Amino acid sequence: MSMFRKAIIFCNGDLADLSRVRRHINSKTLLVGCDGGTSHILSLGLVPHVVIGDFDSIPPTIERALSAGGGSSSGGNGTGVEFLRYPADKLHTDSELGLMYAIKKGCTEIILAGVRGTATDHILGNLFLLAKKKYASLKIKIVEGNEEIELVRSHVKIAGEKGDAVSLIAIGKSASGVMTKGLFYPLNNAVLKSGTAQGIRNRLTGKYAEISLRRGAILVIHQLAV
Repeated sequence: MSMFRKAIIFCNGDLADLSRVRRHINSKTLLVGCDGGTSHILSLGLVPHVVIGDFDSIPPTIERALSAGGGSSSGGNGTGVEFLRYPADKLHTDSELGLMYAIKKGCTEIILAGVRGTATDHILGNLFLLAKKKYASLKIKIVEGNEEIELVRSHVKIAGEKGDAVSLIAIGKSASGVMTKGLFYPLNNAVLKSGTAQGIRNRLTGKYAEISLRRGAILVIHQLAV
């Protein structure tokens, strides 16, 4: 039986504030460095369990340091870090390779961090990664500073503070039967049309909110108080 149930996948985007994601890490959290995203793990004073990707953005100094003690780029080494190198011309992004690795290790709760940056295609790719039906059984969340993003297909309960901004955005097709509790603008059996701004910038009326829907999928974007 795997010792891991939760994984944090660090992507090579901007992640200046590590304090929020640090709260999700314990001794049983699988730490996955996606190429240059490995730097974020080291910034936390931690060592990744695996570094995965095409190795086009990880600094050579970091790769050498983690490889110290022998071993090869395709397996274990003296530090206990596993290196999985893929060709640049591959079918999946580094982020999805990390996700697939975490699933293989038995993780059902997965956090993506460091998904932001200057590359719009990577940002959108990571958002749509949450919506892939083959990952529907997983609990996947993006944690970026004081923002948490989760794809919801049926029901979710979020915790925060009164006044926190919460946006609901249908992804793919329109979402129907949307119900909310604890939000300033309540929704009662509503339809959120894909591509519209109708669910943007709602707010918590207390410390908790519940969101449910009958059909479709929505991104719940929660901006927590700092």
